[in-house]
Amino acid sequence: MYTIDNMNSKLYIDRLPRKLLNVINHFNETDKKARNFGTDTVLHLSEIHLIEFIGNNENLSVSEIARRRNVTKGAISQTLIRLEDKKLVIKALNSKNKSQIIISLTEKGWIAYCQHKKYHENINKIILSCINGKSERDINTIYSFLNKLEKLF
Repeated sequence: MYTIDNMNSKLYIDRLPRKLLNVINHFNETDKKARNFGTDTVLHLSEIHLIEFIGNNENLSVSEIARRRNVTKGAISQTLIRLEDKKLVIKALNSKNKSQIIISLTEKGWIAYCQHKKYHENINKIILSCINGKSERDINTIYSFLNKLEKLF
């Protein structure tokens, strides 16, 4: 287990938390920006994440999407209205249950879905480049730190 020695303790106590918060803030500011994800339509974070969910879980009803995402049906419905207006999703009758409406991505929705996946792949490359060449022990330490921090938050 690593310990902070007396010589470097001020460096760690003063600078490490600030550095982590700077990285988090910078990422949040970048990630919050609305993007078009390969389409002619600007998408906000809640919209692209719903597109991602629908792409990963095709042919679900509004109620099922809300249940699985642990949000209200109203919140999902409002976002779906915006996505429908932007021609990214379509609603259709379930062929097996004619009283149920299912949600699917349009071709434009699939483009946004794929571009969003590429966006995350790029973030993964950046993160992995930061640990490239590190020992397994160092990587485990970083992972353990992030895991513990996640649980505390």
